[in-house]
Amino acid sequence: MRKATSKIRPKPTSMHRPEHGILAALLRELRLAAGMTQGQAAEKLGLTQTSVSDFETSDRGLTLLVVRDLVHAYGADWLGFVAELERRLTAGTLPASALLKTSKASSRAKR
Repeated sequence: MRKATSKIRPKPTSMHRPEHGILAALLRELRLAAGMTQGQAAEKLGLTQTSVSDFETSDRGLTLLVVRDLVHAYGADWLGFVAELERRLTAGTLPASALLKTSKASSRAKR
């Protein structure tokens, strides 16, 4: 007899959590705002350009200290970065269907 399985949740350290994508996108946005290329950021931190690219595309996990190093390399305020990350994490997102202009999406939105 099989046990009822509950919904599988990613490990708290997993780079496959949706939150990891939000972090990666914010780091990319910050690097671009600083006017730096991935290569420049990598050189500043002693990494490869591929490493920075992998961080930004969520293909590689990030430790807190690496995130802190990236934020400082981009010339940003660490506490401001953490506050913005938290704001984005708690803001939530709408499902893509909520953005559709079709009558089907409109009727669902009214429910």
